Amino acid sequence: MADNRKRKYSDPSAPLWCLSYGDMVTNMLCFFVMLLMFAKFDASSDAASSANRAAEDAFAPAFSLTAAKGSHQWLTEGGKGILLMPMKRDMSEIPRIAAKVKKLLNTVSMRDKLLVLSDEQKVKIRIPSKVLFLSGSAILKPGFEDVLTALLPVISEIPNNIRIVGHSDDVPTKNPMFPSNWELSSARACSVVRYYIDHLQQDPTRFSAEGFAEFQPQVENLTESGRETNRRVEINILTSKQKKPVPTNWE
Repeated sequence: MADNRKRKYSDPSAPLWCLSYGDMVTNMLCFFVMLLMFAKFDASSDAASSANRAAEDAFAPAFSLTAAKGSHQWLTEGGKGILLMPMKRDMSEIPRIAAKVKKLLNTVSMRDKLLVLSDEQKVKIRIPSKVLFLSGSAILKPGFEDVLTALLPVISEIPNNIRIVGHSDDVPTKNPMFPSNWELSSARACSVVRYYIDHLQQDPTRFSAEGFAEFQPQVENLTESGRETNRRVEINILTSKQKKPVPTNWE
């Protein structure tokens, strides 16, 4: 039998508009919570950026860069780094200098003991150490300074920078003034530089000296002939592109 009893419904406890109002308030609350989250995220990003900038400023001096020889320096955007571009060399300068050196050496005594070489950076005049120095000594032999004097036209007529390099064999030194071949080879290079500056009044800003001990041999140090070949002084006439290195601190 069907239930014909009337169902009773309770009256709403609040007006219907309160339901819509509650939904609107809830949505607004969610909206403002999202805004607050975004605001905190931006603040964290700014703090991180500030920390990164502070770290860069703190460590920049420790990781400062020195411009490489034979390179152009290009700053990237904002000055945060450098790009080193190989410098193009004027290769025609090398044969010109080499030809002039050989021509000037035709008038030099003992020219048969001198060797002229060249590469893309320099023209090299190689002098056996025995021509200039006694064994184990860095003092120029009396009378043999004339070899350096005879090279003066080469040095003075070509205005390029000059690098004097000393080399030795692998036999340990016996002179207490030179604890190792490093000191001996460097002292011999310096003696040649000082002779050109002090006695021949050449511009000191053009000269530099280096010593490589026995670590750049021409041949193996297995025989006396090989060791004699490795004992040498080299006068390097640099190309005009080869400037003295200048340290650069990128800030």
